[in-house]
Amino acid sequence: MLWALLSIISGLGDATMFASMKKLKKVSNSIVVWAQYAFALPFMLIFLYINYPQRINSNVYWIAALNGILLTLSTYLLFKAIKISDLSISMPMLSVTPLFLVFTSYLMLDEMPTFYGFIGIFLIVIGAYSIHIKDYKKGFFYPFRALLKDKGSFYVLIVAFIFSISANLGKMGIINSSPMFYAFAVYLFASVVMAPLIILDFNKKIKEIKADFSALGLLGISSAFMMVTSAYAMLIAIVPYVISLKRSSVIFAILFGYLFFDEKNIKNALIGTIIMLIGGILITLF
Repeated sequence: MLWALLSIISGLGDATMFASMKKLKKVSNSIVVWAQYAFALPFMLIFLYINYPQRINSNVYWIAALNGILLTLSTYLLFKAIKISDLSISMPMLSVTPLFLVFTSYLMLDEMPTFYGFIGIFLIVIGAYSIHIKDYKKGFFYPFRALLKDKGSFYVLIVAFIFSISANLGKMGIINSSPMFYAFAVYLFASVVMAPLIILDFNKKIKEIKADFSALGLLGISSAFMMVTSAYAMLIAIVPYVISLKRSSVIFAILFGYLFFDEKNIKNALIGTIIMLIGGILITLF
């Protein structure tokens, strides 16, 4: 299935973004958030020129504007989480996006989970528990409290909920234009929204950008890669299917954290993430 392959590739782009953010943790929040969108635009523009849509519904502009705001907020929270928490602890929380999609997709797209979908919800909760299973001796419910005590995980949970809304908006935007046009419109709007924060203290910001230009460039390229592949996957398949497979990003993120940032919670995080991903797949594929 082409959409499945595109979704998993999009997940790899997501994980590369997270690793880039981790490397940029000493850079100003506003620069990282702005660069994720602004540095992606040149690459998107090339593909948009090659594949410009024949029909554009005016609804796409307000959808792109709203989603641009949601995505800038989610990127800001993600970067805060990456600064204060291990990738192996915080990023697996993105796997609960399909759990939120059960509700948001019903409200926005009139979709209802099957029996297997509800089993998937249960597996997602168990997977989240497994990430902190090493603290089991402190009480059965301690792992759940730990999720709330770890600010990075809490921020990512908020991001997972935002993604459950923005993903549905994304499908609406794609239907009203094309995957490439919609992706470019959202990123252009997000870049414009963040631009005033870059202009403030401009000379200092420019120095930071020059000092970390390569890492910021990788962030932008991986962001464009992630957005475009997921947009084309959504054109073929329904949103929950795409997002569930895209959450393979958490496994890539854990591996990157282990390989490049010497993070130690690899075993529990991988076990928990795999369980959560199985739950996400059950929610959407059965």
